[in-house]
Amino acid sequence: MIRAIGVLILALSLPDVIHGVVYLFYRVTSAETFLGGTLISVISLRGPLIGCALGLYLFFGGKWVVNLCIPSNRPYCPECGYDLSKATSANCPECGVKLPRDSSTG
Repeated sequence: MIRAIGVLILALSLPDVIHGVVYLFYRVTSAETFLGGTLISVISLRGPLIGCALGLYLFFGGKWVVNLCIPSNRPYCPECGYDLSKATSANCPECGVKLPRDSSTG
């Protein structure tokens, strides 16, 4: 689902980026170019470029966003519910229960 959202954001942002780059290239290569118009063209690319970056981030995993939105995606102690994402030992740092092998590697 996260990848689908990334593809959607990328598909909505990419045409604006392409249009902005083509327009900017036209402004720079034309004889009537002036600094103000070129600067405004560069600034107007900010939003679509951020959208493309966000879309690519979500498409290629978006681990931070997934862990923020789905807290149960992180490993928790089955006994006390302690977050084990930074645990280094085979025991829970909170209650000391021995952890199953797959939940201690997060």
